[in-house]
Amino acid sequence: MTQLTYTKLLNETLEKYVESGVEEAYQFITQHADEIKGDHAQIYNFKYSLAAASGREEEALAIMKEAIIEKGHWYSYEYLKEDEDLDSIRNYDDFQYMLDLCKKREEEAKEKAKPEMDVMMPSANDEGHPLLIALHGNQENNRRTEENWYTAPSHGYTLAMPQSSQIEFSGGYSWDDVEKGSQELEAHYEELKQHGSINEDQLILGGFSAGARVALHTILKGDLPVKGFVLVGPWLPDIDELADNLEYLADQEIEGYVICGDQDQDCLEDTNRFVELLKEKNVKHTYKLIEGLDHDYPEDFPYLLETALKNIINNK
Repeated sequence: MTQLTYTKLLNETLEKYVESGVEEAYQFITQHADEIKGDHAQIYNFKYSLAAASGREEEALAIMKEAIIEKGHWYSYEYLKEDEDLDSIRNYDDFQYMLDLCKKREEEAKEKAKPEMDVMMPSANDEGHPLLIALHGNQENNRRTEENWYTAPSHGYTLAMPQSSQIEFSGGYSWDDVEKGSQELEAHYEELKQHGSINEDQLILGGFSAGARVALHTILKGDLPVKGFVLVGPWLPDIDELADNLEYLADQEIEGYVICGDQDQDCLEDTNRFVELLKEKNVKHTYKLIEGLDHDYPEDFPYLLETALKNIINNK
C-alpha cells in the first residue's frame, strides 16, 4: 500500500463499504486509523457509524463517547438523527445524551462561525512576494491545506489558506454556497493587500475538490488580478454551465495547472470535460492525470506544485 493519508483512509474505507460490506470497512479503518496524525473528528465518525452498522452497539457508543465527551467533537444534529447506520444505537440513553450535546455545540459553533485565514510567509524578508491562495475541500479545514501546500513559501510565495465559514461538524468546513465562498475569498485578498508584502500582479489561486470549484468561480468573476490556477481533484459539477465564461481565461492569459487521479470517481469525468473546454477556448494549461490515484493529492504533489508555480509565473 502507498503511504496512507487522511483522505486516502476515508476513500478506501468507503470503497470497502461499497465493494465488500460494512464488516470489511470497519476492520480496515480500525486497523489503520492510528496511522493518521492528528485528532480527526471525521475518522471517529466513520468508526462509530461502521461499528453501529455492523452490530457492535457497545463499541459504537464507546467510540462516540471518546469523540464527543472526551475529545469535545460535535456532529450535525440532523445527521445523527437520520443516518441509517446509527439505527442500532439511536434508542440508547447515552446516544440521546450525546445527540443533545451535539445539538447545543452545533448551534454555538454556527453562531460563532466566520471566515478565517492562516498565512505562511517565505523566509526572506524582502517585499513583493508572489501570492498563492489555496482552498481546502469540503468537510476539511485550513490545516489540511497546510499539510499539502506547505512547500509554497520555500519557493518564494506567500501562502494564504482561507477556511470557509460554512461549518458542518468539528473541524469540518465546506463550500456548499459557492457565491458566499467566493465573496469570502475576495475579502481575504483585500486583507492580504493591506499586509503590504505581496506582489499584487502575481496572484495564483489553488484548491482541492470543492475548494477548486470556488477558486475557478472566483477567477471567472473577473474581480481579482489572477495570473494562474492550480486545481487538484477539482469538483466541477456545473462545468458545462461555465463553458462560455472560460474564454475569459484565454483573454486574460490566465494559465492553468490541473491535477486529477484516473481513479477519482467523484471528479474525473467533469475534470476531463473541463480540460477539453480549456483546449477549445485556447487556454494555456497543463493536465496531470495521475495513474492509480483516487480523490486525493498525489504523493509527489510538492514537486508538481513547484513546477506549476514556476511555469505560471515564469511565463508571464
